[in-house]
Amino acid sequence: MKVKGEIYNLDYNEFVNLVGTAHFTRRSLHDAYQAVGRLQPSDLAIELDMKRFKILNNACSMCPKRSICTAKCEFIGATDALGNVDANIWLIDMSEQEIRQRIRCLTAPTWICRICIPFINEEDEDTQLWEEGFKDEVLNSYQRRLENLRRHAPAVWQVLIDERNTLMAVRLAWIATEKLREEKKPNILALVGAAHVAGIKDLLKQPLTIKENLERFSLTFTPPILIRRISIKED
Repeated sequence: MKVKGEIYNLDYNEFVNLVGTAHFTRRSLHDAYQAVGRLQPSDLAIELDMKRFKILNNACSMCPKRSICTAKCEFIGATDALGNVDANIWLIDMSEQEIRQRIRCLTAPTWICRICIPFINEEDEDTQLWEEGFKDEVLNSYQRRLENLRRHAPAVWQVLIDERNTLMAVRLAWIATEKLREEKKPNILALVGAAHVAGIKDLLKQPLTIKENLERFSLTFTPPILIRRISIKED
């Protein structure tokens, strides 16, 4: 599958800083704030599609506690943390509708209702470990869950992990390539679920594999969605 404005054959990890998160945890929200402050990215990419972004953002937009909340999604927290800076915010994930459609084509309908369940939830033991800083233990737990999913539902695993990793990786590479074509050095911060980090890094290191995966999974490339560009105007 041809990518509009072909990506280069180089290691895109030089330009993309991936931060793995556990959704809706205080530590991930803190990590998002810290990463934005430390890296001052020119582009922020988040693991959402437009529908999920609108739902999460709208839920917070009218809340008087938005600026001090410790329970909101780390993706929304990161967009807040950018403040009034010259930066792009991109949505890089596959849409929930497409995820469901692709799984429906590959597997039994009984799996469809499960695809939005996160790997951890607020009362999961892994959540508490993540909050306490034991990230390696949580990542090992994620890996065991993924391997279990791969054994028992390989088609679901393919869509949720392999296909989404491929799409997010090609979109990150596209963002970086567009910057390079403008003779600017990309400085991209990407916030994704921890289960996606290793796979996306591997793909960004070998862009030819990204193209092979697009063909293998019959994925159609579309650019990421630009939802906001904030510019500081000089007096």
